[in-house]
Amino acid sequence: MRSIPTDLLRAFVTIIDLRGYTRAGEQLGRTQPAISLQMRRLQDLLGVQLFTKDGNGTSVTEAGELVAGYARQILALNDEMQLRLSDKRTHGKLRLGIPNDYADHFLPRLMQGFAADYRGIAFDVVCDVSHALLKGLRESMFDVVVAMTPDGPAEGAFMTWREPLAWVGNSVVANDDEALRVVCYPEGCLYRRNMLSALQRDGRSFEIVYTSPSLAGLEAAISTGFGVSVLARRILSERLVEINDRNLPRIADVVVGIYVGEKARTPAVQSFAARFADMFVPVRRN
Repeated sequence: MRSIPTDLLRAFVTIIDLRGYTRAGEQLGRTQPAISLQMRRLQDLLGVQLFTKDGNGTSVTEAGELVAGYARQILALNDEMQLRLSDKRTHGKLRLGIPNDYADHFLPRLMQGFAADYRGIAFDVVCDVSHALLKGLRESMFDVVVAMTPDGPAEGAFMTWREPLAWVGNSVVANDDEALRVVCYPEGCLYRRNMLSALQRDGRSFEIVYTSPSLAGLEAAISTGFGVSVLARRILSERLVEINDRNLPRIADVVVGIYVGEKARTPAVQSFAARFADMFVPVRRN
């Protein structure tokens, strides 16, 4: 019976999750031809076709779906094993940088999942805008950072995905000849930048009526009808309603990445980043 290298399985599920060889290569630090070679080798080892081309591009075959299910289980066990082994040797502090809205929305669930496995590690969590977090990572202020970039991942991404943005509010949007009342994060936030750029591109007049560094603060203003804003679609709470209005311009997605500091790439930190990524990135099916 042949053994299947975990790097081939990780490349395979990454292609599925990110919907493409090129994006998978960017996330894994490999070229597109190298990823293609890995998939050919995996198919040869398994003796099945994993992908097929159709009118919508490349799709996962039925055998590929079966392999993907087992691959995720194998990778989860592999990462857990490395974590448990490294945790017996590792005690200290893990410095995490994360945008405010991601922290508010994801950290309670994330930390609940990590509570049993990271008892030997203390967490130092800092919330800030993405460019400040990436700068801090380069200056070795953080071990792991979650950060957003406008067009593509920054150098050295451990895992990336595209995050769709949406207009949110609870009132009727103003007509074209009226200034749009805008609620947003402070300067430096990509949500704010994409929103204002889209409004300026369409020649739409607007007025910033409320600024807050807190997601709770933005929710308070938006939910009471004080103004509208742009946020990541999947962090929207029940208090926030997505607006689909022809008077509002289309908002470009952002690219979210998980980054590990060069001096922090220990087995424990790498394993944390892998599990962190698994909890953030939604599983996508073609």
